[in-house]
Parts: sequence; structure tokens; C-alpha cells
Amino acid sequence: MSGVQRGTDDDAAADLPADLARALVAHSRDGLVVLGEDGTLIYTSPWADRMLGYEPGELRGSDGFDLVHPDDQVAALEGFESTSSTADSRPLPTLVRLARKDRSWLQAEIIATNYLEDENIRGLLLNVRDVTTSMRTDEALRESEQHHRMIVELAREGIWSVDPEGRTTFVNRAMADMLDTTVSEMLQCSMFDFMDHEVKPEADSYLERRVSGVAEEHDFRLTTRLGRTVWTRMNTSPITDHSGSFRGAIALVTDITERRALEQRLAADARQDALTGVANRIALFESLGAKLVSGRLVAAFYIDLDDFKHVNDDYGHAVGDEVLRTVAARLSGAVRAGDIVARVGGDEFVVVSNALETPEEARTLGRRIRDVVALPISLPNRQIQVAVSVGIGFANGADPDILLSDADDALYRAKRMGRGRVEINEALSSRQKSA
Repeated sequence: MSGVQRGTDDDAAADLPADLARALVAHSRDGLVVLGEDGTLIYTSPWADRMLGYEPGELRGSDGFDLVHPDDQVAALEGFESTSSTADSRPLPTLVRLARKDRSWLQAEIIATNYLEDENIRGLLLNVRDVTTSMRTDEALRESEQHHRMIVELAREGIWSVDPEGRTTFVNRAMADMLDTTVSEMLQCSMFDFMDHEVKPEADSYLERRVSGVAEEHDFRLTTRLGRTVWTRMNTSPITDHSGSFRGAIALVTDITERRALEQRLAADARQDALTGVANRIALFESLGAKLVSGRLVAAFYIDLDDFKHVNDDYGHAVGDEVLRTVAARLSGAVRAGDIVARVGGDEFVVVSNALETPEEARTLGRRIRDVVALPISLPNRQIQVAVSVGIGFANGADPDILLSDADDALYRAKRMGRGRVEINEALSSRQKSA
């Protein structure tokens, strides 16, 4: 029971009327106890008795230290001796557990004042306050803080908060690991230190939205300390103080690099012919539509392998598939950068180009395609040679279906005239020239 000693200041309590003093003692929510120099309880106020579950006056004459929890005895004795030995020390509250009559423990805060020389008291005056509830609240808060701290540190998602200028104010280990760095290093950095110049303007706009009070989820690209690109999904919210002023932003950050790569692969696969690796019909129409609205001349080459059925019949479908892959590779090598090569059927391909100036240039490219594909294909234990027919349609601003239909009509004419030929849709060519 350490405490405070009365100094030499004026005793204002001496001026209180006796009735008022008794009322203050009776109704005070602090228990008042006078402890003799031998530790005997000389006086206990009604509230002190009630706190400990005793009848008024029941504790008087007993040893005060018998009420103290065994683990708190040393601290109580040291406080008692310190308070008894001097008359002018500074008040220092002590926390001890006191025994209630029902054998439960009261968590109490005690402040002692030395009145041993006062002829009206002749003891130590103890102010005893029940702090059980506040101690439980404090303990619950500490446990809650510890619980939340563990959640933050063990979370697989990154947690990152910044001030209004984007400087890091808090980050957990998962976030630091995501960026190939440490928590201590990130606390010395701005969020902009983990971005390339291309995304910094986007980051500025997001921070401005936080200033405006907007919370949102968005994907964002970051650059780690090792130079890796990390795609993240950020769930971000503004941080405000009690007055509503913007104090920064906090984000829950998930690494979606692998997921995004998978999505891109799936998107690519959805537009890619599984056998040959060139574009499929979906990708063809997407690209063809974009080229047609460019205003430039667009040529479509419809290509069909002559008598390809015999390759499958004579050598098997595995050999036929290898032939198709070789044809696709040769077509890709024969065209110009920016041209499209697509497989649109079993042995049918389409090449689209908007880098040609005249129908004659288109005819020249068609002949090159025919000659490159017709070269012998070397396979294990055999060589195979296939011929192709090519039909060409060209236009600008036309509907993709119309352009491909015109090219298909020219292909049909090439096959009818002997195969291994290159034919242009003459009607469309005439319209183009007259235009």
C-alpha cells in the first residue's frame, strides 16, 4: 500500500462542518480506511465495508494485511513502510487485490496519506477505489489489441496504410513480402516508390478519390524491390479523423499476379486455334472488323489445301495434324508484320492484310502463299507435298462477312479452274477500282 503523505500545506478539510464531513465520508464512492501504525484497521467507511461485503464496522480491529492477496503482500508492506517513514512523499497509487467476505477478490487502487502525527487520526488514511471493472476493460482491450495485431500479422493479404501524401504509415509483413522488402524499409518509403512512371498518374487519381471519401476495389500494378511486376487487387478506403478530415488511406491488398496471367492465357486460348496456334475464327472477325474501319484497302485471302482428305486417309490424322501445323507456320512466315493468319476450318485458312496498295499486290502475295505452302514437308520416313488454292477478296469499309464471302467465291472459282491457282474476286476488284 504505497501512497502519499500529507505535507505542510494548509488543511482545508479542517474548515468543513462536521455534518458535511460525515456526509462526504458516507456517500463517497471511494472507501476510506484508517490503518494504525501496526496495520490494525482503526476505521472503515460504510462504502469500504460494502465494497468488501462486510457489515458496517465489522472489520475494525482486524489486521489490514490479512485482507491482502498473498501475491500482493510484499508490495503492500513496502508501501506501508514507505508511507509510515516520511511525512512528505509524493502520492503514488498502488494496485492490490483485497479479500471480500465471500472469498472473492476485489481489484483495488489504494492511495495512502500519513496522518500518524495527527492527534485526531493517528494512522494512515487510505483511499480505496474499486477498479475491477476498469481492469477487466483494460485487459479486454489489451487482449483485443493483441488479437487484432495477430490477425494483421498472420493475414495472407497485405495491409498498407498511407498518409495524405502517400507515405507509408503502417504495413504488415505480408505486404512487405509481396514487394520483396521489409516492414521497416517500407515505413521509410512512399507508395510511389513501388510504381513505374506509367502507373503513377493512375495512383494519383486513386488517392484523390480517397480524399473525396470514395472507397473502392480496383486492380493495380506494382513493382517490387527486385524489379518484379506484381498485379494486385486493392480494396481501399479513406481514413478520416473525428472531424471528418482526410488523414490518409488504407488498402487490403491481394496478389493476383498468377490469376491475371491465367486469365490472359485463357483469353488468348479463346482466340487461338488449339492445333496450329494461329488465330481462330473469333480473333479473325475481331481483327478484321478493326482493319476494315481503318479506311485502308483490306485484302482477305481464303486458302484451302487441295485434296487434304487423302493425306489423312493415306498417312493418318497425326500426320495430317502435323501438316496443318507446318502450313500454319509457313503462312505466318510468308505474310507481313501486322497481317492476320487464322484457321477457320479443317484445312481452311484465312490471311488478312491492310498493308497492300493495289489488287495486283494482293495477287503477288497470294502467289507467294501458294508457292511457300507447296514446298515439300519433311516428316519422319517420308516427304509430303500439298497444293493450295487461294481466293482473294478486298475492300475498305465492307462488312467482314461480305469480304470473306467474296474471298470464298474467288476460292471456289480457283478450285473449279484446276486448283493450285490464285483468283481475285473480279467484281469486287472492279468496284474498288471505280471507287
